Amino acid sequence: MINQTNTLAFYNSNASSFIDQTMSVDMHQLYQPFIENLPVRPSDQQHILDLGCGSGRDSIYFANLGFNVTAMDGSRELIKRAKIHHNDIIDWRCTTFEQIPFQVWYKRFTSIWACASLLHIPYKELPELLDNLLTMLTDEGVFYASFKYGDNERVDNGRFFCDMNEERWEALKQKITCEFKEETWLTIDQREDRNKEWFNIIFKRC
Repeated sequence: MINQTNTLAFYNSNASSFIDQTMSVDMHQLYQPFIENLPVRPSDQQHILDLGCGSGRDSIYFANLGFNVTAMDGSRELIKRAKIHHNDIIDWRCTTFEQIPFQVWYKRFTSIWACASLLHIPYKELPELLDNLLTMLTDEGVFYASFKYGDNERVDNGRFFCDMNEERWEALKQKITCEFKEETWLTIDQREDRNKEWFNIIFKRC
C-alpha cells in the first residue's frame, strides 16, 4: 500500500480551505442513482460507509435522510472539523486506507460511498482494496466510487492521484475476485470554474 503521508499532510494543512471549496457543491445528480440502487429496506436499516468523507458534506446529507452513517477519513483535521456540528448523528472515524483490512466490518454496510477518495490509491493496489471493501457489504450491497477521468497516475501539489477511464476499469475489474454487477458513466465537475470529467462507478454485490 502506498505511503499516504504526503497526501494526508496536504489535507491536514489545507482542511479549512478544502471544506470551504467542497461543502456547498450540489451532489444531487450523484446521490440520486446511488440511493435508487440501495437495497430495499427502511432508512434506519441502511448502513452507509462514507469512505474518505472529507468535509462531511455527503455524510451529513445521508444522515439527514435517516440513514446510519460511518464517516471515515485519514485526515485528522478534516474529521475534527466535520464532526464539530454533527457529532451526535454520525460515527466519525479517523481511519486510513491502510487500516481498512483490520476493521471488523464484514457484511456491516448496505452501501459504501467513495466519492473522489479511491483516486488516492495506486492503480495496482485497487483490486485488493476493492475486494476488502466488497466483503464489508451486505448481500446486494451497493458501492459508488468516482475518479478523475484519465489514464495515468501523478502527483499534484503533493497529493497522489490515480485516474480512471473505461479501458483501465475493464482491466482492473478482471482482478477483483468478488462477484458484482456494475454501471459506469461520466459527469462534469460541479465545482465553480471546473470542467474536469469524472469517471463514476456503481457496483452491486451479486
